[in-house]
Amino acid sequence: MAVYTISQVAEKYHMRPSTLRYYEDLGLLYNVPRQGGHRVYTDALLNRLGAICCYKNAGMSLEELQEFFHYTESQEDVAKTVALLDEVDTRIQHQIAELQANYQQIQRKKHYFAAIQTALAQGQPKPDWADFCNQQYV
Repeated sequence: MAVYTISQVAEKYHMRPSTLRYYEDLGLLYNVPRQGGHRVYTDALLNRLGAICCYKNAGMSLEELQEFFHYTESQEDVAKTVALLDEVDTRIQHQIAELQANYQQIQRKKHYFAAIQTALAQGQPKPDWADFCNQQYV
């Protein structure tokens, strides 16, 4: 069984060792074994940490993560698990829509300024923003 030090895990997941200790304090990571007085992380703990990072990156708060893991491990209230995941799903859908709108605006500006650059290089008049401001890009 492979084990990893707290420093190795922190580096792999781009976080500080204190974050891993904090996750332990919150109960998100538990039963972390010790060797020679130092924490060691098993593949099972890395899988759990991967799930924590996934859900956290999806916008779940630490409190929501605690609730989620409590519900999923106890299976005492599956409806609460579904409701929490539905709430997170809705937030993600809003974030995706916002990112898509931002992407479109960036694409419009990118095409507009590329057209300006081309016009200047060819001695042509600069393009009109009105020709770009409502374009949709893939």
